[in-house]
Amino acid sequence: MKNYFEIFREAPHEFKKITSLLFATYFFVLFSYPLVRSVSSAVFYEAYTADDYSFATFIGVIALMIIIGVNNKLQNRIGVHKLYLVTGFVSVIVMLGAFIGFNNGMKQMALVLFATKEAYIVLLVHTCLAFANAYYSLDQMKQLIGPMGAAGSVGGILGGQVTSKLAKNIGTDPVFYFALMAILVTVILFYFTRHTEIKGLEPNKSITPLKAVRGVKKYVFLIATIVSISQFVIFVADLQFNVVFEQIVQEKDARTAYLGNFYSMINIVSLVLQFIILPLLLMKFSTRSIFLAIPVLYIFLIATGLGAGIGTLFIVASVFIAMKGMDYSVFGAVKEVMYSPLFSLQKFGAKYITDMFVYRSAKALIAFVMAQEVVKQTVEGTYTLAVIQFICLSLWIFCIFVLFKEQKRLKH
Repeated sequence: MKNYFEIFREAPHEFKKITSLLFATYFFVLFSYPLVRSVSSAVFYEAYTADDYSFATFIGVIALMIIIGVNNKLQNRIGVHKLYLVTGFVSVIVMLGAFIGFNNGMKQMALVLFATKEAYIVLLVHTCLAFANAYYSLDQMKQLIGPMGAAGSVGGILGGQVTSKLAKNIGTDPVFYFALMAILVTVILFYFTRHTEIKGLEPNKSITPLKAVRGVKKYVFLIATIVSISQFVIFVADLQFNVVFEQIVQEKDARTAYLGNFYSMINIVSLVLQFIILPLLLMKFSTRSIFLAIPVLYIFLIATGLGAGIGTLFIVASVFIAMKGMDYSVFGAVKEVMYSPLFSLQKFGAKYITDMFVYRSAKALIAFVMAQEVVKQTVEGTYTLAVIQFICLSLWIFCIFVLFKEQKRLKH
């Protein structure tokens, strides 16, 4: 199998152009996210506390579900590129209005900003990835998904560092305005790929992306189940981090600066995995083996964190960085490869279901459950939360075996 340098060097001009634009799009959308996330989190903690984090996440996911339904209807009418354009511009306008409203004393705008932050990144990232999955062949996808993810990780790293530097030197507000400009850049870059023709993605089709997956619904359901379980595990780790973080770091600009560095570390881990480790894994090991290794590694990280003292900020942050870095890189890349048996429009429909709807609805479910007072009292303490993670990881491993059995049947 050729490596990604050989594929790019031998490719025709149009392929190089589209690949460069997709890499740049992914770079800038993930460059914007640490800026937006750091500011929205800092603003959120100005108005609310960690006890409200689960409820805010739940509200954000409900909003995203509505937007996904609208996008599914729009895609077959205006096409994926105009949809991406509209999504980006509307996100910028809503976040700008929420930020101005909060600065003028409207506390509830912190929730609007938080919810929009949750929605825009999911929609832009996964629309870009779905388009790439439809454009590339399976072999090309295996070789290019790692470098493409690495480009996004570099964007995330630089975005985190810019966040930290700007917050320390000139405050939080300029970080936010710079983030909005970065979102506009990614929207423009993706729109330049609009002349690429991919069978099944033409506008004015009678079938929507969600309807297209009916014939492969069991396969998509199994991927969605694994995605939901992964988010249960990640959310609990995120919750553990937020509880400790709120207690130890209490000043607004200090939180923004810390979170900028924190998200940079996640992207550094993701970058190393995507650019160096992942291409080797995809060439040397089966997709099934890599998929199985992820929950096994999570079990090791959680167990190690418990033994080292997961109640401290450094330990809980380190465990979350490692898990989230793996989630962004290896898990995300292998999951993209799992869509390869599907047709182009089915890939978009599958990503609407798994990476947008289920990804966030699973997060909403666990957020809603964890927000209940009776649950807070029952699972109080990091050790109880770790037990929940271990149960989820066991189910995750079981679902992987069922998924690959279904994939084998689907290919035949």
